[in-house]
Amino acid sequence: NNQSIWLKIKSPFGEEQYIPRIIDITAGNLEQNKNKSRRMKCCLSILLTLLTMMILALSILAIIIPILLLRRKSSTPPLSPIIVTNSSNNTTTVVTRTRTTTIACIYPNLISPFGTCVNIMIDSKNCGQVNNVCPRNSTCSAGICNNVPGIQLDNAKIVFSSATNGSADDQMYNITLPWNITLYNTTTNKVIVTSDGVLCLGNCSTSYTESRLPSRIFDGATAFPFWDDLYIYANTSQGIYYQTEGDIPQRTLIFEYYMSHYVELNQFYHFQVTFFENFPGIVQYKYFDATDHGDTCTIGVQASKTGPFMMYSYDQPNSVQINMTIYFDTIRGTFNLSNIN
Repeated sequence: NNQSIWLKIKSPFGEEQYIPRIIDITAGNLEQNKNKSRRMKCCLSILLTLLTMMILALSILAIIIPILLLRRKSSTPPLSPIIVTNSSNNTTTVVTRTRTTTIACIYPNLISPFGTCVNIMIDSKNCGQVNNVCPRNSTCSAGICNNVPGIQLDNAKIVFSSATNGSADDQMYNITLPWNITLYNTTTNKVIVTSDGVLCLGNCSTSYTESRLPSRIFDGATAFPFWDDLYIYANTSQGIYYQTEGDIPQRTLIFEYYMSHYVELNQFYHFQVTFFENFPGIVQYKYFDATDHGDTCTIGVQASKTGPFMMYSYDQPNSVQINMTIYFDTIRGTFNLSNIN
């Protein structure tokens, strides 16, 4: 089982000689060499696998670490603003990380501890003075907590407020709105409201004597939520207000009227007129209070002094009930009644 292999070498004297080299090539040694080769291949495969896994892990970490750092940064609460109130000139300075803003309030609006303006004449949480909260089921009128009806809008813009402007009789006020409203074929962002319960999208009138519709006194598109001889009394929360709610394209524009009858201080008339951005041509009337239940008023809409028009009532007894709503669709020429949700 041995095989000789001759190796050529030189002797110290320069002579070439051949000497035998004995190599053991028995079957056992061959198998042992094969096993060594297999083990080397296995180890090499394991090393390559580990190297691949390390590269993959490093790649994943390179993606995850920036995300975690960004999330940690975004979850860090912002610095609270520093609010500095100057009661002498009724201003507030709000200091944040990026800017400084000074807020000025015009009386009867005063600075609240939160750096906002609050109307101490009608705000039930700041009645008469900041942080004076009216008892439950009462309202703030002329800076005094009482049980008379209060304004429903919570962030209203003042058209006319008796708390600051005094009394009003047979007056009208021009308003430029933040977006267009539609009644019949008239679309505009300029309206006129009157102290006699009328809202005009065109020419208007201060006439206080209600009549059947169409009325020749009003030339253009007009809403008559409660046309009557109404009166706004001083030193109360009575007045005319409006407010925009919601987001584009589903905003609503709400006008709120709160007043009494002429020479009838204890008669209250409180209602809202709502226009819908995503439903042009529809107007809604809501009634919170009407002492005489509509006995001497006109309710409806008209496109012009010659029509078309829709009249719900004219001097009709018990035509107005508390929590009643009327929807007028001036595009289809229909209207219906329902209750406030």
